[in-house]
Amino acid sequence: MSYAKGAARWLAVFVAVMIGMMAGGILGQAVFHPVLPPVPPHDGPLDVMSALLVVSAVYAVLLSLIASRLRGGFWTRALILFGLVYTIATVQSLNEAVYFRDYVKLPMSGIYMSAFSNFVRDALSAVVAAMVWRSADGEAERFTGLWWRVALIIPIYIVIYFAAGAWIAFQGEVLRAYYDQAAHIDQKPLALFQVFRSLIWSAAAFAAVRQMTGSGWSRALIVGLSFSLFMAVLLFVPTGFMPWDVRKFHMMEVAASNLVFGFIAASILLGGRKKA
Repeated sequence: MSYAKGAARWLAVFVAVMIGMMAGGILGQAVFHPVLPPVPPHDGPLDVMSALLVVSAVYAVLLSLIASRLRGGFWTRALILFGLVYTIATVQSLNEAVYFRDYVKLPMSGIYMSAFSNFVRDALSAVVAAMVWRSADGEAERFTGLWWRVALIIPIYIVIYFAAGAWIAFQGEVLRAYYDQAAHIDQKPLALFQVFRSLIWSAAAFAAVRQMTGSGWSRALIVGLSFSLFMAVLLFVPTGFMPWDVRKFHMMEVAASNLVFGFIAASILLGGRKKA
């Protein structure tokens, strides 16, 4: 495949992400009418439009990278792409926003709007990516020992999650103040909540590695990059409920921890591939 064709396909996905974000935002506002705090004029390195362009570019690169390696029919590939990006960027972000709702001052109408708007964005992006990138050869692989592999992934995720929170996120003074020094965060329920989230991560990783082609390490790296960047890049977008001095530490936390965890989780799952 020529560079020109690859660039044209990436551009098509980029445009789909941009259109999906704009359409989803307009429809979400019309349906849910959320009352959100105003966005500060100079909050972070990028204004809203610049941040959305960066998000679209990163999403297009990741979606193209994954789509070019996916096996299966059109709808199978579209569903895998949609499920992967929506799970990472929306489900796993919003479930934490709800859990920490006493600190993240985002009303439920804003949660619903985000879930709806992102659904529109990710559905359109996934369909276009599956359309412009051809299916890879071969059938999805079969795996063994998934239950014990997932059982191994769960504590690994919890350790990485709390380590990144303590050593990266909570190094920010403004972030510590934002969460009231974590004085009212009960660690035991939070750990149980992360067990639930680790199961979602495991399902997303399995769906990706099972359907992708390529060497084990390359698939694990793509999963790690997807877990990291689909979520972290969104923190460039200015909001009225989380200032940049909080978002930037969460960005570093998420980018680092999800990259490491995604690579490890995918590698563990790939160890269960049945030999041909």
